[in-house]
Amino acid sequence: MINSRASIHFPSVPYELFNEDSEDGLTVPTISFEQYKALTDYLKKKENPTLLPIQIAYYTGLRIGEVCALTWQDIDLKEQTITVRRSMRYNGARHKTEVGTTKRSKIRTVDFCDTLAAILKAAKTEQHKNRFKYGELYSLNYYRQVQEKGRSYYELYSLQRSEKVPEDYKEIDFVCLRPEGCFESSSTVSIVCRTSSKKIPGLEGFHFHQLRYTFTSNLLSNGAAPKDVQELLGHADVSTTMNI
Repeated sequence: MINSRASIHFPSVPYELFNEDSEDGLTVPTISFEQYKALTDYLKKKENPTLLPIQIAYYTGLRIGEVCALTWQDIDLKEQTITVRRSMRYNGARHKTEVGTTKRSKIRTVDFCDTLAAILKAAKTEQHKNRFKYGELYSLNYYRQVQEKGRSYYELYSLQRSEKVPEDYKEIDFVCLRPEGCFESSSTVSIVCRTSSKKIPGLEGFHFHQLRYTFTSNLLSNGAAPKDVQELLGHADVSTTMNI
């Protein structure tokens, strides 16, 4: 029997995968580096796997769904770039976690700093160790294409290594994982951000999207060209970037 942790559906699109809620018109406060440090220290102490997606977002400005949908094939550690191809979200109407195109249905490339490079290298090493630590109980992630009513979906399953993998399953190598190998969902990361904000003084009301706005504000305040920041963030119009 297949033991699935979750199923992900990919809406049929001409090229890439995903869609998120609009951020246009939102007024989202930024956070200081001290507040970011307090958050990451708290999650490290708790050994919470949502630490990695939060770190990635702080240093790249990626949306929550974009971070959780990253695979190791999207990351070039040598050139220190991330190719943003897809996004993940929970569809309350369907009661499914879905993967589809990014908000603008475009691929973009984001550079990252030495600090994040070190974080990603450490995460990759830790994941290799966990494979040996959990052995047959370690889970791998797979997707399966499904055609339904003229649409194409890609369901994702987490299976323990001891389980038989169906022939039509293809492995997908997510970056953000739980220790036992299951993918970390965007909905879980969002929940952890909200609960953590209640535990950390000065972070009341914090949510994940503030990391994206903080990244934007940091770039602009340090002299980055608005047009360049717009491209990094995947905004449709530079006015959205400047409104931050």
